[in-house]
Amino acid sequence: MPERSPAPLQILATGFTHLRQHPGWTLAIAGITTLLSALGPLLQIKLGLPDDIITIFALRAVSVLPLELYFVPRFLMQLDAETLNRPENPAGQWQQNFEERWLKAFGARILLYLLVVAGLAFFVIPGVIVLVLFGWMPLRVLLRGEAIPQAARSGAAIMAKAWPEVLRGTMAILAVYLLLLVGLGWVLQQVLPEPTTRQRLTHPIIWITQALGGALELFLSACFLALYHAVEPPIQPSSSR
Repeated sequence: MPERSPAPLQILATGFTHLRQHPGWTLAIAGITTLLSALGPLLQIKLGLPDDIITIFALRAVSVLPLELYFVPRFLMQLDAETLNRPENPAGQWQQNFEERWLKAFGARILLYLLVVAGLAFFVIPGVIVLVLFGWMPLRVLLRGEAIPQAARSGAAIMAKAWPEVLRGTMAILAVYLLLLVGLGWVLQQVLPEPTTRQRLTHPIIWITQALGGALELFLSACFLALYHAVEPPIQPSSSR
């Protein structure tokens, strides 16, 4: 169990520090988000797809998939190696570890999402329980190189011991994230209340908000990594006796 409870403000500050110390990564993710987000309206124009909310969100989710699949996990892998330098992910080997693990970690995330959706279909509560118990599973696969069954067990063990700290940290992270997201949406609403498909492809304010949104998503991931580091049990020194 962690020696001290992580302060929510400290978790947020650590997440911001991660981005501040890696401005190149932050700008790159913001730029990639802007480019990938343009694929949605581009496909709508080229294929004549309807301009409704379901189509917009579905195309965006598919367009930004490379971020969740590769770029953001790679950034988290580097942060983990630099911050903790644990034997499972040493600073001098994180790139090789990432190439070996990123696809497995993505598979673990897909499995988690499927289990959560299946649980939500049964009166919501089972889905929440699955998310609470196994939410750390994809990170365990990525950062610690564990197989999915082992990652599920170790992630659940962390939650069993540190769930109050995780709950407080998660609430603080999501509160700040949603506040910034709503503020970003409000600014966009003032400038461009009902953008057309072509405006979502070509208007500069859309590019700016997409870039800021990408940086905000990276901040969210960095904060959750900081929270995970705060509740992860330290490596136990081997006894010489």
